[in-house]
Amino acid sequence: MRVFVALELPEQTKDNIARSQMEMSHFANGGNFVARENLHVTLHFLGEVAESDLIYVQSAMDSIKNLPAPTLAISQFAVLRTNDIICAKFRKSTELQTLHDALGKALEQNRFSVERRAYRPHVTVVRKYNFSLPFSEVTKSVTVFNKPFVAPKVTLFCSTLTKQGAIYQPLYTVTLPTEAQN
Repeated sequence: MRVFVALELPEQTKDNIARSQMEMSHFANGGNFVARENLHVTLHFLGEVAESDLIYVQSAMDSIKNLPAPTLAISQFAVLRTNDIICAKFRKSTELQTLHDALGKALEQNRFSVERRAYRPHVTVVRKYNFSLPFSEVTKSVTVFNKPFVAPKVTLFCSTLTKQGAIYQPLYTVTLPTEAQN
């Protein structure tokens, strides 16, 4: 099965991104806007993993469950390196980088391959976009709701690709401690 590990976004953050998507949609001639329920921050994409090996992914996730939940804030909407994806980018977060690195190390110890390129956390909001104006002009009319939020849920998702888009099914979740719990 095709799987990835991601931070779930709080409901208010999903609502805020959905409002920004609505503002972008006024300029859209085409594109696939990511469904609100699919908004997330990928920590590690693992690709095809045998169901019998999911226990090792879960073990890696268990090894990071005492790390603090990262506090994040969206800094901007931007075109991702592939030039056909719009994403929400975050302000630098040491907590998020530490979480990503620790999970990657634990996954590698359990024989999974992880990407070696620099981690650029983001939330994909539109794929294959086509706007009536250059995106730099569209962003002038899009509100960035950048109030910091805490993201304590790390979830293993199964991704099933369909003609209508991807369907994400949560398989396993660990909840990281928040400052209020410390």
